[in-house]
Amino acid sequence: MVDVNVQPFEIETRTRHGDMVRADVYLPAGTDGPVPVLLGASPYQKALRRLPPVPSVFPFIEYGPMQLYLDQGYAYVAMDVPGMGRSEGIWDPVSRAEGEAIHDMIEHVAQQDWATGRVGMIGMSYYCWSQWNAARTRPPSLKCLGAFDGATDMYRDWMYQGGIPIQGFLNSWLYGSVLLQHMAKDLSLADHGRGDVLSRMYEHPFDDEWQRRRSPFWELDQVDIPVFSIGSWGKAALHLRGNFEGFRLVKGPKQLLIVGAQSFAETQRLFFEEDFHRTELLPWYDHHLKGLETGVMDRPKVRFFVQGEAKTHAAPDWPPPDAFVSELFLNGARSGHEESLNDGSLTDAAPAADGGATSWSYPDPKWMAGVTTLDRQGMPHHTARVVTFTTASFERDREFTGQGVLHLFGSSDQTDMDIVVKLSLLPEGEGKPPFVKVTQGWLRASHRTEDPALTTELRPFLKHDRAEPIERGTVYEFRIELLPMSVLVRKGERLRLEISNWESAITEAPMTHWYGQKVGTDTYHHDAASPSRLRLHERPRGSLAAKETQA
Repeated sequence: MVDVNVQPFEIETRTRHGDMVRADVYLPAGTDGPVPVLLGASPYQKALRRLPPVPSVFPFIEYGPMQLYLDQGYAYVAMDVPGMGRSEGIWDPVSRAEGEAIHDMIEHVAQQDWATGRVGMIGMSYYCWSQWNAARTRPPSLKCLGAFDGATDMYRDWMYQGGIPIQGFLNSWLYGSVLLQHMAKDLSLADHGRGDVLSRMYEHPFDDEWQRRRSPFWELDQVDIPVFSIGSWGKAALHLRGNFEGFRLVKGPKQLLIVGAQSFAETQRLFFEEDFHRTELLPWYDHHLKGLETGVMDRPKVRFFVQGEAKTHAAPDWPPPDAFVSELFLNGARSGHEESLNDGSLTDAAPAADGGATSWSYPDPKWMAGVTTLDRQGMPHHTARVVTFTTASFERDREFTGQGVLHLFGSSDQTDMDIVVKLSLLPEGEGKPPFVKVTQGWLRASHRTEDPALTTELRPFLKHDRAEPIERGTVYEFRIELLPMSVLVRKGERLRLEISNWESAITEAPMTHWYGQKVGTDTYHHDAASPSRLRLHERPRGSLAAKETQA
């Protein structure tokens, strides 16, 4: 059971939309007078805070170490968003109307005699979505965010990545964490629009007005309160892009921290560690909600865990200003390192005129769990039936930190093609994992048109406003956005690029995409006329890097 030493009491307020929404209030024991407030809002039923934070069983327990903040003199308010738990209305996840309801609860809480009128928000994942969502409505009493692990652009970050619909996460999250949990409390699946959420999402395959009302991204440039955005490499495929974009867009005092947790569960466990909160978030709240001089604003603006080195580095911005662009070219020559459909190479040199092309057909009859197949011993093999391009062993240490894009020249015998890519570090040494995921990206070819107003050199921003079929046999240059990354590739280690039109249901779960009805042959071109290549931010190592401030 969760160890919280005080019993909550329930409050309610009617929103501007006419819905009665409710929250539980936990007040610190033995405190006289009003206190600052931390508020978390989610669809996960405030009544379920009795459950322990065991992420493998209860992945929706994401509110953090509540007792720590009570002991530090904060009130903690846990709100059921409209249509969920004890709150009335229609559940419309991350809609602007939901953000406005949280806004109205924040202002109601700020007026209570037990509150100082200064409110901050707390929580990870959906609780973080709620933070971005409420902040865009600009509640006067909301003074800061502690935005841990949460997307900002709902269409691009987790509904339709690269235009390809997510299937695994949407279903497991919606039913396992939300709807069945309501049914277990004798709350109807159909009431309050709960049962219609998934169909509504899938009915909007383009970034239309419906989608934009559910993406705080489009209004975050109006947010001017202090924001501490914290992301995790271990949840890159779901939330990481949002933490970077939220940090980039907001206009007030802001900091970015990227932690080295390597999985969904490890990220959640970190958020319940009191030491992490005492070091990172508590000083942030103490400064902005209590006015204490904690030194938090003297911290580097950006800190990031470098994979492959297991150290946290600091920079004045993201991407780090000392980053430059490096290129690695796809090459048909065999690397001699990988068991895959082609075993191609990644090279520093551009390909020759006869660099060739790589074709493959799908679906592959040997796929068993997504693209994963089984070897002769019945063990899963994740690259045997995908296309790979692998570097030679690096001759020196190289750090790739920042943004990245894959320029891929591709053609198909179909009128559309899905492109799913993953870049991995292949460590050397006893006890090292077989690979460490560095970054990944997705693109449906018919969604290839970029928005020139929002696109940058290493971050293509796709419009996703309509489908534009490709012509069979015609070679196109596709630019696939890669998620932000930071990795040190040591001397003797390699990088491996995987390309397919699907992903492993083992290594990428739950962030797997709908395969659909794809049947055909795709070709990736890598010669002088079609120089497919990775373009990555690289940072100097050696004497220049020694001058960098360590976090």
